[in-house]
Amino acid sequence: MSDIYRKVLFRLEQDANGYPPASVEGLWTQATPGGYRVDSIPFHVYGIAPGDIIRIRSEGEQAWFDALQHSAGASVFRVVVKPPEPLEQVVAAMREFGCNCEMERAVRMLAVELPASHSADTLLYYLLTQREAGVLDFEEGVLRHAIPEDLR
Repeated sequence: MSDIYRKVLFRLEQDANGYPPASVEGLWTQATPGGYRVDSIPFHVYGIAPGDIIRIRSEGEQAWFDALQHSAGASVFRVVVKPPEPLEQVVAAMREFGCNCEMERAVRMLAVELPASHSADTLLYYLLTQREAGVLDFEEGVLRHAIPEDLR
């Protein structure tokens, strides 16, 4: 990676069952005049999405998240795909909705970014109906889109 990219570490709070499976998540960022722009889709960090501008603090060689400076308006969902549903089928659906995805194949989990410029309506309908059908489960890492009344 070039000098303008930096991995920033975020502390994670684990629950009584040890989830998430780590106490730190690293996200790639790109230096900008106003801070660092997040370039990764978080798998476990809450309240941060790609495009957000953050402030960091240095501890030795490591960069740690300090504060959110500006939200880019994207939402992040974490989707766990239940067997035997193929991961690739759900990824294809996410891309049809205009979402970007990152995959953790070992745990069948997707980190999904819904850009600010896209509506959440059809994505949320898909996620809710597929959860009801037992195909997947999901949660919001950060929800910055309006939720239609009929999906509440």
